Amino acid sequence: MKTRDITLISLFVALTAVCAQISIPLPSGVPITLQILAVFLSGAILGSKYGFLSQIVYLLLGTVGIPLFSLGTGGLQILLGLTGGYIWSFPIASFIIGLIIEKSSHTSNQQKIFQYGISFLIGLVIIYLFGSVQFYILSNMTYIDTIKVTILPFIIPDLIKIAISVPLVIKIKSSLLKSNLLYI
Repeated sequence: MKTRDITLISLFVALTAVCAQISIPLPSGVPITLQILAVFLSGAILGSKYGFLSQIVYLLLGTVGIPLFSLGTGGLQILLGLTGGYIWSFPIASFIIGLIIEKSSHTSNQQKIFQYGISFLIGLVIIYLFGSVQFYILSNMTYIDTIKVTILPFIIPDLIKIAISVPLVIKIKSSLLKSNLLYI
């Protein structure tokens, strides 16, 4: 692993931590944050391996108590709590997003837009699945009620994050490739 790889991974750990602090609390205890935006970007820009690593490092640093999670929280209790499933999903979602993008052969911007959009939607489904299942297991709600609390309020904000992420990724990747800082 080269210094630039470690630097890029570290930048995405920091980006995820910063995005976690941009938070709108909801009565359910599941806040709206920009973390998913960082997960999308990490997989799409760093690729499957390094996107995964960036989110694993974020998860591990938060687990040992560094206040990187939403609202400046940290510790294993967050990962084992109602909303912990979302955080557990970040490395997997980033990996899958990166893998889809790596395996695609997009040449035009329209193909890139479609491919990134699909990969982000798949990543979002993974995040929703992990988050809602852990919430369901730890709460006394039915799964239908869990979906009403953990998925439905987030669909529109998360689709907006996808709409923001796609052109952002295209621009950032183009700039990094031109600067010889990215080679995927």
